[in-house]
Amino acid sequence: MRNPTTLGILILICVIIFLFYFKFSTYDVEVTYRPDNSEIIRAPPPPPIIEKIQNPKFFLPGKREFYPRRENMGDCPPLFGKVTIFVAYVASSMVGHYKVAQESLQCYLKSVNYEVLMIDLDSDERVKKECSNNKQLFFKKHCAASAYLRDTDWMLVLDADTGIANPNHCIEEWIDTRVDIIFYERFFNWEIASGNYLVRNTQFAYNFLSDWGKWEFHQPQNWNGADNGVLQIHILQTLLPHAKQEIKNCDAIWHNSTNYNSYMGYVTCCKLALGAKRLWPGQIRIYRRAHGWVRDGFLTTDRFCERDFMLHGWKNNEVGFKGWESPFKKNLNVSLCGKNLDGWDYREYKNATCESIRLSLSAFEKSSGRNYPAMGRVLPYLMFPDIGDCFPTCDDEE
Repeated sequence: MRNPTTLGILILICVIIFLFYFKFSTYDVEVTYRPDNSEIIRAPPPPPIIEKIQNPKFFLPGKREFYPRRENMGDCPPLFGKVTIFVAYVASSMVGHYKVAQESLQCYLKSVNYEVLMIDLDSDERVKKECSNNKQLFFKKHCAASAYLRDTDWMLVLDADTGIANPNHCIEEWIDTRVDIIFYERFFNWEIASGNYLVRNTQFAYNFLSDWGKWEFHQPQNWNGADNGVLQIHILQTLLPHAKQEIKNCDAIWHNSTNYNSYMGYVTCCKLALGAKRLWPGQIRIYRRAHGWVRDGFLTTDRFCERDFMLHGWKNNEVGFKGWESPFKKNLNVSLCGKNLDGWDYREYKNATCESIRLSLSAFEKSSGRNYPAMGRVLPYLMFPDIGDCFPTCDDEE
């Protein structure tokens, strides 16, 4: 080791080893595993605050844009554009059944600035031109709604037997600008109701209503629930087009329905296929039972609370007919109605607290659950194929 030559050689070898180690270990590791800052996951920036959606093609999946609740019969400012009320009817039924409901609507209209369209499905010229192929009343109604949709921003479609129980509300309180069409569930059987809905003037909404009307020509010919039955699968096909096996299973139950009880198996099937989700941005929202702008009046013997707006099922021309107690002491005198509650001649006990209404609805909910038809208690995934008909390509189109 005292030989300078040998010592020099050893030093040189050590230097070579150090350089070799540095080049092929430390340097390569740094290059190979250096993180790419462009791929680091960061929280997305908050969405911009939008006071009013101008272009219905763009939707925020975020929080709902709430409309201020009406107080003391105040104004209903058009924050979401023009709102039109649409009532389709045939003259013979209107004359014979809906006077109480329509008087309440006319009384309400005296306190707001909404336009109302009363459309006679047999004589209206636009309906004749655009819906001439429809012969069945309910399907013609949806075709007619699509024909008049272009004249407004939002349209509230109402059955003629839907009346105003509590006028201290604006229609916009139930508009959700994240979607184009808004439905609600009927309380007693969980069916998505077809008679009353909110619809926005967009291509999606027009197509949905137009296609709904065309279902008249290819609906099953058994006990099918008419337009209400069609609506369940029309929504399912629209929102979950790739759920082909689930759609096929529900459709099979529907086509084999012979009465209301077996039909409810089809309703259950569609509800289970849609799942717990109630809002599909840019498309449809479904309000849960008793949370829409209207519910069936018989659930609470036409009692209502401050959160209620409309009641459905008023098919009488006279208050008191066959013992029917509407919320009113007698038929409303529309000439007395205006910006306040003048003209709204209530039975005091019909205007109840929301807690008492909740208790009544809770009792009815339990009863309707206990009495739900046995044939309607279906579990499609236990009764019908899930993958047996489509394996191994069940998910290929998703």
